[in-house]
Amino acid sequence: MKTFKILTLLSVCIFSSTLNAQDSETFKKSKHSLGAGLGFTTGYGLSYRYTPSKWGIQVNFAPFKNSTQEVYSVGCTFLYKLNESEKITLYLYEGNHYYYNQDKNYFNGITNKNETRTDSYMNNGFGFGVEIPMFSQIGLNIMTGYASYNNFQNYNLTGEAALYFKF
Repeated sequence: MKTFKILTLLSVCIFSSTLNAQDSETFKKSKHSLGAGLGFTTGYGLSYRYTPSKWGIQVNFAPFKNSTQEVYSVGCTFLYKLNESEKITLYLYEGNHYYYNQDKNYFNGITNKNETRTDSYMNNGFGFGVEIPMFSQIGLNIMTGYASYNNFQNYNLTGEAALYFKF
């Protein structure tokens, strides 16, 4: 819920200010993007996006490990640009997110013992997204669509966001 509030606040701030797309040709011609992404079907963490043509790919990765826990988020998303203008780019996406969490110090209330607990699942989704140029080389991406969660056990709407530096 905290993440949703932060994304909402960020969106309000961006949309209420004037967007600056002074160097739109440089922005449009950039094939590589590096930044941070957050999504149920695209994964979360460091993000790299490569769009050499209308087709593109995005990879998100976030590793975490300490003495008692390992958490990995790996996302691979395929993109297809529908329309590109100076102010906005509209695209379709298909996202795949693998999540893995192993807690070696999980307290089981039934047996009253610490044990190792492992959760892993895949989320998949598709929908549309927009990329909004904020500055000459920075773009905000917001995506929404429909998703399957927890290895196709649940279906619902999804939301994704990313902030990229384009080069």
